[in-house]
Amino acid sequence: MKPRRTTRRLTTVLAATTVVAGVLTTGGVHQAGAAPANTSPVSTWLMQQLLVLQPGTTDGGIYDNKPGYHNTRAGNRSDDYSVTDPQDQGGPSNLAAAYDWTFPDAQRGSYGTIAVYSNRLLAAGRANDPRLEGWREFFGQTDNDTAVEGWDFRKKVAASSDSSHLWHIHLSENRDRVTSHDNKVALLSVLKGETVNQWRSTQLFTSNSSGGLVHTMRGRDGSWTRFGDVKSATGATVTPVDTASAMVNGEQHALVAGDDGELWHAIRRVEGPWTVFGNVEDFAGEIGTITRVAATEIGGALHVVVLSAGDNVHHSIRRPNGSWTPLHSVEAFAGDLSDLTDVAAAGFLNGELQVAAVSGIRLMHTLRRTDGNWSGWGDVEAYAGNPGGPLSVSATEVNGIFHLVANYGFAGVRHSTRLPSGSWTPLLKIDDYTGNRTGLALDVATVGFTSGELHVVALATSGAVWHAARYGGGGWSSWGDVRGYAGDPGTGLATRVSLAAGWRS
Repeated sequence: MKPRRTTRRLTTVLAATTVVAGVLTTGGVHQAGAAPANTSPVSTWLMQQLLVLQPGTTDGGIYDNKPGYHNTRAGNRSDDYSVTDPQDQGGPSNLAAAYDWTFPDAQRGSYGTIAVYSNRLLAAGRANDPRLEGWREFFGQTDNDTAVEGWDFRKKVAASSDSSHLWHIHLSENRDRVTSHDNKVALLSVLKGETVNQWRSTQLFTSNSSGGLVHTMRGRDGSWTRFGDVKSATGATVTPVDTASAMVNGEQHALVAGDDGELWHAIRRVEGPWTVFGNVEDFAGEIGTITRVAATEIGGALHVVVLSAGDNVHHSIRRPNGSWTPLHSVEAFAGDLSDLTDVAAAGFLNGELQVAAVSGIRLMHTLRRTDGNWSGWGDVEAYAGNPGGPLSVSATEVNGIFHLVANYGFAGVRHSTRLPSGSWTPLLKIDDYTGNRTGLALDVATVGFTSGELHVVALATSGAVWHAARYGGGGWSSWGDVRGYAGDPGTGLATRVSLAAGWRS
């Protein structure tokens, strides 16, 4: 083990609050027990997010014992408009489904701030924005007159209400989504002014053999942004050994295992700027030299899985309030592995975490259940076929199915799925379906969308940054070199890569 040391920094200025704070803007399900009666914890979390999004605004209330969405389904008459549609007959009967977001400056007759958010909601409603699929309606003030503007997202028509909505925004959600995290995250994307293309984007984060870190983004329209220098943006000096990233509430969390043996973490905010990197082990505990890292999002929290030089798999969670749980040994619960060289992680909407690891010439799998217990390691190749010794692995979730992409060197980049039943499909060579070849790969990454699409990136020894998509029907696109669209990822070969997707959209 390395000796314990005082907090170190990658830049000359890094307050501990940089790593621990960002409490609400980084998102997550509110801590259990913090919600008032008749209010879902995640509803309380959303209200907190709104107050952070626009400082100076106030909580106008969620539950209220009156007709409509502010009341519970059980507290309404059976013919109330908020309980009659199928979308409102699901979900807990004892929880409210509405929010009042109050703007004190609008109460004083200054409508500039409330109009920003009301106009974003109105424009999204008129455009039939998919991010508002889980919402019923909003009322607010979009201009300087005395008429309340609004939209019924379900009926796709304009709506209005009483004059109190000139100074507060009312939001009603489908009752069957009251305990859902995703519809609230999607709403925040609209309120933050993101485009649908940004919301559905794929983030590519990679290192290169000259010690660089770069980032690019692929919109759902297929366009790529130019590679950006992450080290310049963050002031980092670390030389990366491995990288990982995950999207948490529209913000990209980047993890770097450095040549100093430490684990570093930074956030790319929705608007684009990066925080500086902070040392995770200063908060999650020392475990020795970290060689590999994987990351994923579950319920608004960041889950990180790492390999240490002591041949151990460890897991930590960055909670919504920015604090970290201790890095604990997975093998203490799932069983010992040896000769560990890579790890991958995928988060599921039901709260499960599934992990794959390269152990010698074997590809192993375990899962962390919602109660925190781990299953024993299982040999993937015993069920999916054995193409040889895997070199690296990546994983993602698509609509409740675990997708695994592994680099088998000269045996090619392979893809398999683990179905909810626990059965595996064969590890099939992606090149056999793309119509072209990647050549020998150094690393792979994958990410999925609820549309059924799977995106894969393979870094080749030729220098190519290959990208291909597997469509919902199972067909594959050809490999395309990202460099042709995003530019060169820096001096030397791209060496380690990760992908992350916004909002599972």
